[in-house]
Amino acid sequence: MTAHATELRGKQITLVGFGVESAALARFAANEGAASITVTDTRSEEQLTGMLASVADLSVPVRLVAGGNPPEAWADADVIFVSPGISPGFEIKLPGIAEAAERGAIISNHTQLLFERSPAPIIGITGSAGKTTTTTLVGEMLQAQGGRRVLVGGNLGVPLINEIGSLTPQDVVVLEISEVQLARLHSSPHIGVITNVTPDHLDRYGTFERYVEAKRQMVRFMQPDDYALLNLDNAPSRDAAQVTKAHVLHFSRLQQVEAGADVRDGAFWLRLPGHAPARICGIDETPLLGAHNVENILAASLAASLAGAQPETLAQIIREFQGVRNRLEFVRERRGVRYYNDSIATSPSRALAGLRTFDAPILLIAGGKNKQLPWEEFAAQIVRRVRVMTVMGVSTPFILEAIEAARAATPPQEVRLEEVVQVPSVEAAVEVMAQAARPGEVVLLSPGCASHDMFVNFEERGKRFIDAVMALGE
Repeated sequence: MTAHATELRGKQITLVGFGVESAALARFAANEGAASITVTDTRSEEQLTGMLASVADLSVPVRLVAGGNPPEAWADADVIFVSPGISPGFEIKLPGIAEAAERGAIISNHTQLLFERSPAPIIGITGSAGKTTTTTLVGEMLQAQGGRRVLVGGNLGVPLINEIGSLTPQDVVVLEISEVQLARLHSSPHIGVITNVTPDHLDRYGTFERYVEAKRQMVRFMQPDDYALLNLDNAPSRDAAQVTKAHVLHFSRLQQVEAGADVRDGAFWLRLPGHAPARICGIDETPLLGAHNVENILAASLAASLAGAQPETLAQIIREFQGVRNRLEFVRERRGVRYYNDSIATSPSRALAGLRTFDAPILLIAGGKNKQLPWEEFAAQIVRRVRVMTVMGVSTPFILEAIEAARAATPPQEVRLEEVVQVPSVEAAVEVMAQAARPGEVVLLSPGCASHDMFVNFEERGKRFIDAVMALGE
């Protein structure tokens, strides 16, 4: 039997945090022959009824420790899997974890185990923005090319660990990997993409530099036969070349690259080492909006081509792909006004990308929980590009202050912003915008903030926005 870096057979396993990934890990550990499985979570047993039901059929009973993450739960564990959302960052700040590591316990997580066990090459995608769109595009391009099994998952909410047994070296795994997963990873994929790095999650890392280091984990452990795909137009992504041994290829929408993918004469181009430059298709052939999606398409095309997809296949998907829910998602047109859901924009930089997508006057729905990120640039563009704005959530006073400061710093003739309205809910925001909007304008939910003050997650926020928009009369 092959020895693995993280052996589970006959071992006592503790899972810290009982989410979808932990449920998948519990199933995998039971199938591997674990001696015992303990799961801890800060939620109550009643709140975890559904999760418990999902593992009720396992051959190894799962013992639940609810209402906290006490060190006693892993005091005798051989392997401890800590969910990335528990104590996010480089260090696991939980009592007893350091002591467990000192006595020889393996501290790991779902993504690390997947890297250790996968016989198939992994394509990993991360970035402050664009990683879900890019991951989905790569998956669809490779699936359209055919000839191999393609599994897409990771931070998309699809754990893949229980697919390991059926994978072969001829298959390919495409993973979206967030910075909380990367921070404690000590493996890198065969092909790794960093779409961009902009200020985000400073509440977790304290400084932008620490956040950048977390993103660079994507390429840090690569070997000379791996490929690091970096954004030539984004300095933190571009400079990740300094920490990797891999072949470095670039993608750029602003300049021609020596090796990689770029834009020339209104078209997407591939420039792979050892091959003649290949035109994929025109930029105007994609339904996706925004300059940021040009970068996403370049990154996806480059990754998929390195994994065997041909230019004609890339072009087919670029022409067909309509985008991912909550990412500049077109909802409907009503009375000449178009409504877009960009609930994924949980940082000012992401919301700013959405704002810059439209030439038409914008009515912006913003607000939520700020992540200790600067709003100056976003506020300056709101004042210049937005006609009416609604603000909701706990960061309302902070946002109003940023808007007033931006208005004061902007020449009066450049100010477009006419009105800022405080609202108690996304439904109220939609009502305000429906009354204020004029034909030819755009109503955009692009909050620039996290959702956790009012919603379970950004998906719920987006769904409630869509429901409110669809509930409007004709």
